[in-house]
Formats: sequence, C-alpha cells, structure tokens
Amino acid sequence: MDVEIFPSRNEKGEMKERRAAAMLSIFRALTEKLAKRKKSDFYPLRIFKEFEDSLNLIEDFDHIAGNFLGKIKEVCPVQRMILFIYDSDIGKFKPSASSGIEDRQKEQISFSRTSRLVKWLKVNQTFLDIPQRTGVLEYLTQKETETLKALGIEVCFPLMSMNRLIGILLVGTKESGEPFSRQEIAFISSFLPQTGIALENALLFKEQRERFRRMSRADKLATIGELAAGAAHEIRNPLTAIKSSLQYLEGKGGDATSQKLLASALQETGRIEEIVSALLSFSRPSEIRKVRHDLRETLEESLELISFQAKTQGVSIIKDFLPSPLSVQGDKSQLKQLFLNIFLNSIQAMPSGGEMKVEALLKDGRKAVVAVSDTGEGIPEQNLDRIFDPFFTTKKGGTGLGLSICYNIAKSHQGDIEVKSRVGQGTTTLISLPSL
Repeated sequence: MDVEIFPSRNEKGEMKERRAAAMLSIFRALTEKLAKRKKSDFYPLRIFKEFEDSLNLIEDFDHIAGNFLGKIKEVCPVQRMILFIYDSDIGKFKPSASSGIEDRQKEQISFSRTSRLVKWLKVNQTFLDIPQRTGVLEYLTQKETETLKALGIEVCFPLMSMNRLIGILLVGTKESGEPFSRQEIAFISSFLPQTGIALENALLFKEQRERFRRMSRADKLATIGELAAGAAHEIRNPLTAIKSSLQYLEGKGGDATSQKLLASALQETGRIEEIVSALLSFSRPSEIRKVRHDLRETLEESLELISFQAKTQGVSIIKDFLPSPLSVQGDKSQLKQLFLNIFLNSIQAMPSGGEMKVEALLKDGRKAVVAVSDTGEGIPEQNLDRIFDPFFTTKKGGTGLGLSICYNIAKSHQGDIEVKSRVGQGTTTLISLPSL
C-alpha cells in the first residue's frame, strides 16, 4: 500500500489558507490589544498634558476648578464630584465646584476644619477609598457618614499645597457601576499636587485683589462721608425753613386743591428729611454705647423681627450658631440695625421664596463672624464694587443708604463687612467683629 509522504497540491492550498487565517487572527488580536493599550495608557497622559498646559494660561480660580473636574470626568466618567475649598473667612471647607449635583444641594454641605474627615485626610495625606476602608467610617461622625452616603461618595481625595490641606475632592460612583481601579485612583491623584498649587495661587491673587478693592473702597467712602456731612447740613437749614412755611400755610386753611398740594409738599419734605438724616447717620454714626453681650442673642432678636415677612414670602431660615456664648463688646441697637438690614436684603432677593442661612462662629479665637447666605438672584460682578456707595440701589423705591450705614456700623466697631455673590446662585454677606 502506497503512503504519500508529502501533501498533495490541494492540501498545500488548504494549509496556506489555514496559515493565513491564523496570521490574520493573531494580527487582529495584536491590533485590538494595542488599541486598548493606547486608550488606557496614552489617552490619560494626553489629558494630563492638556491640563498641565492649561494651568499656565488660566488665572481664574473658577476656571481652574471647573477644568480640573472636567478632565477627571473625561478619563473616568463618574456620577458626581464636589470640590471643597477652605474658606478662611468662616473657617470651613465650602463647595467651590461640582459636577452632577444641584447648586442648592451642595450649598447645604460644609466641613469644619476640626471635622474628623478633614483631620483624617490632613494627617494621612492620601485618598480614602470608602468601600475598601470601612473601618475609617467608624472613626467619622454619624453626620459625616450620612452626608457621604447620601451623596453616593466612593472616594475622598485631599488637596494639599505646601503641606497644608486647602481642599477636599469627593468623587461619587462610576457611571458603569464598577469599582475604581488602581490606575484610575493613580490618575486622579496625579492631578492633585499641581491643582493644589494652582488653586492656591489663584486664591492668593483673588485675595490680593480684594484687599486692594477694600482699601480703595475705604478711601472712597471716607471722602463721600465728608461730602455727605457737608451737603446734609447745607440742605437741612433751608429745608427747615421750607417745612415751617408750608406748615404755616396749611394752618391758614384754603380750598381743597390748595390743601392737597400743601399736604403733598409736606410729605415730600418729610421724605427729604429722612434722606438727610440717613446721610448724617452714614457720615457721622451716632455715639456708640458698647456693652458686653452674647451676639447670638442680638441675632435671635433680629431674626424674630423679620420672621413673619420671611414666612409670608416663602423663605425658610436656617440657623447654625455656636453652642457656647459668642461674646462681643458693641452697641446692641446699632448691631441689630446692621443685621436687620442684611436679613431684609436677603429676603427681598428671593421674591419667589428660598432659603436664608445664618451662621455665627468664632474664627481663630479672636473674631466673631456672622455669615448670612441666601439662594436669591445674586449680584452682578460689576455692581459688587458699588453696593456700599451711598444712593446706589437696584431696588425699586430704595434709598441706597442701607448697606452704606451697615458698613459704617461695622467699621465703628473695629469690624468689617464683605459681600460675595454669584448671579443665579445667591449672595453671602460676612460680618466680622472683635470677640472677647
């Protein structure tokens, strides 16, 4: 029986086809592997390089923060992220930028610098993977744990600069529902050092600009105050004579038309007198009768006076006061006038209802700070420099002297008043006074 040692021509053709198919299969597998490697290994590097380059071009704090979150989401799609930055004015970490969360929801969240989450991140200077480090949850307070759970937070990152914790990044679950890989954690962590330095530099630039703005405002208001005092006195003397003459004519009687005109003239004269008195209050505040008292009591009394108006307008009031007394040396009547003005401004900024939060805290053991935040319309940036100017107002029927008087009351108590606002998000007014 003959046995063929070599394959026939047909078999050779089949072998070539099988070999070609095998090579094609291997080539496809290698191509897919390289494609996957390109996407997972090189794409994040390109994103990182783009972000690094952008830091040399962007100086605005909000743009840096927004770009930071955007680049993370490009490589690692997550349901939500919140960036908290330390606010030295009130001694808390407050939301600065976010993705996947409503503004009103994030504004209700803050962490004090003494909170356990802040302490853990500051001491360990590394990320907290909540599903992998469940033991840390036992160390956190119940409120912190509930907050993280309600937001669906999976990983917390510390934002450090010069060995100081300046921010916290909370990252929610991935859109795919999968756990974070080590590469993804490393990628997010690689952004943090440069971002921390860039954000702190932007904050320093912003603070320096605010400092110059406050100095310029103080000089301008001092000059306006001198002019206002002189003008008020010059107006008051002839105004007294005009009012006396009108009252004399009114007393003599006359026809109905004359009486109506005289009544109208007297009413407008009274209105001018009120403006003149306000001008004098702005330029030369009345004598201060300082007494030691608990600032929380003054706040409670002021809130009680506006509670009905707030309720009628659909504005809810949230109070967050220190549990211990917040002692200051000041004129209770003048401070009450200051707080009433601020509260009424906040309520009037929310014609369709909203939320006003009043916080009272102690900063650095030396300053009593009151923060009044609302969810109103906000103030355009071009108006922020003018809100303390006498007669500047955007309210119908307003005199424009309320905040000017508030400014003088704060200054006469060796304190300060500052307003931060974003259009469409709301306004925060900070009043600081020396504490005892």
